[in-house]
Amino acid sequence: MASEEHESLESGQVEEEVEEPVMRRESFAALRRDHVAPRQLRVVTLNAWCLPQPWPIGSTDRVHRLEKIGQYMIEETYDIVGLQELWSYQDYVRLSEQVSSIYPYYHYFHSGFTGSGVCVFSRHPIISTLTSRYSLNGFAHHIHRGDWFGGKVVGLTEIEVDGDLRVNFYTTHLHAEYDRENDLYLPHRTAQSFELAQFVRHTARGADVVIVTGDLNMEPCDLGFRLILSHAKLFDAWRMSHEVESEDGDGELLKYRGIAKGGTCDRPDNCYSKKALRAVDDSKRIDYMLFKSGRCNVKLEECEITLNQIPGEEINYSDHVGLRARFTIDDRFRHEKSLNTWEPNRPLLIEAIGIVAGGERRARTDRIFFFVLAVICLILILGSLFFEVFPMGFAVFRFALTILGVFFVWQGLIGLTLERKALKAAKQAIQQILNN
Repeated sequence: MASEEHESLESGQVEEEVEEPVMRRESFAALRRDHVAPRQLRVVTLNAWCLPQPWPIGSTDRVHRLEKIGQYMIEETYDIVGLQELWSYQDYVRLSEQVSSIYPYYHYFHSGFTGSGVCVFSRHPIISTLTSRYSLNGFAHHIHRGDWFGGKVVGLTEIEVDGDLRVNFYTTHLHAEYDRENDLYLPHRTAQSFELAQFVRHTARGADVVIVTGDLNMEPCDLGFRLILSHAKLFDAWRMSHEVESEDGDGELLKYRGIAKGGTCDRPDNCYSKKALRAVDDSKRIDYMLFKSGRCNVKLEECEITLNQIPGEEINYSDHVGLRARFTIDDRFRHEKSLNTWEPNRPLLIEAIGIVAGGERRARTDRIFFFVLAVICLILILGSLFFEVFPMGFAVFRFALTILGVFFVWQGLIGLTLERKALKAAKQAIQQILNN
């Protein structure tokens, strides 16, 4: 062998090495993308409003409504179902047992003290899941709100349809808006919107289909919602399915409210809406079905309201209505060519920084306020030691002041420090994108 190699070198004939073709992953993806057969994908989302606490805190008709939701899921046989506000894990277990014959795959996203309330049911295998808890989610001492105890998340389920189609299905529930004119939680919800958009951007790469559902607690004109669409390059299924007026003029809510505009909450035809809201149609569209094409192209066929009034009864499935959508997965359609273009991202990010920075300043001010309250509690405790009348009453008084003082110190030293750092992290992440 050595002599043969020597002779070939002397004669100037060098044997060329033949490289074997390397099959790259991208080649397989492109091949499958070009030959994927058109198929339908039916999806539904609903805020189920299932607070398990006793009246008046808990949800009215919860057990009955949840059973009817399960019946609806069985009759309609969607491919994927996303639910929010299913706070009780026992309720989730009961529902999963009810629908397991049609939806054998399901997942609950555990988080917080009460549970995130977010879950997914699927007719197709769930091959992986991922939970991302929002860094900001209200305040622990706002017990009357309850958002902090829920530990709001965005949950991702990677679903394999027909053995060769990967669907990234996201469902989430953002912090509620309690007072639009004086929205204390606006910096938190803005940070949540940015985190949601970032999460979708970074986890959707490689997916064939991307669908984002949930109760975002924002109307179409709100900054956070517009930021999600622009930053994650998502399409609003309801807007694409229905003719809407021009969305110029941020803040003109009449353009976006009403049943005809896709209102999903505070509807006059919902028995659980407040009496004042049933007298006038001021319903808000805060539940969404968002989507975009991944490695395969997605064509929206329809998006409609569903799960409103229970058939044959005078009550509704929830205090919200659901959204259902039907998609065709086909390589011949591209929504990137649609007239529904996204807003420029940079102005939205700049506005978001201003809101988050405002929350950071408020956190610093609140920190001083809580420390002052702690000092006042300490002074009152020390002062009460000089009074010897009603010893039992003053003992209870001092105990109550001690509890309050400890809370004020904890909130000022720990709670607000955590909030301020989370706001600062969100601001820096946004700034990093603007710098590039």
